[in-house]
Amino acid sequence: MPEDQQQNYQEQLESDRALSQIETDREEEGKENQPEAPAKMGVMFFWILLILCVIGDLIDLVTVGTIGWLIGLFIDAIVLLATGLSKGGRKQFKRIIIGLIGDSIPVLSILPFRSIFLTWAFINSRSSTVQKISSRLGKANKISSVVNKVV
Repeated sequence: MPEDQQQNYQEQLESDRALSQIETDREEEGKENQPEAPAKMGVMFFWILLILCVIGDLIDLVTVGTIGWLIGLFIDAIVLLATGLSKGGRKQFKRIIIGLIGDSIPVLSILPFRSIFLTWAFINSRSSTVQKISSRLGKANKISSVVNKVV
């Protein structure tokens, strides 16, 4: 009788292990099938950077791009460093760098490129609708560049 009980106990253990393994496999498959949520830019992070960008844009506007251009380069460095260190900012790095490059051109530095592109990056990181529109525009730009190369 003890051998029968021991054999039943071992069979029960094996079936429990098999069930546990099946549950673990299902959980792993569920995690793999779920898309990873994109990192969103934080609201406080955005507001701090936006205030900094607006101050830089106002200085550019007042100084007509002379001394403000040099101060703008310093602000650009801070914005790039801050966005590079944050998870949500890294996803929007291209948009932010385009705005900073546009604002680094002396004559164009009067326009608020920094603020506009930072706001665009923030909205794009938060809204799935804007992300879909942006991806469609990217596809349209690729198609038009291919057509231009063919023509």
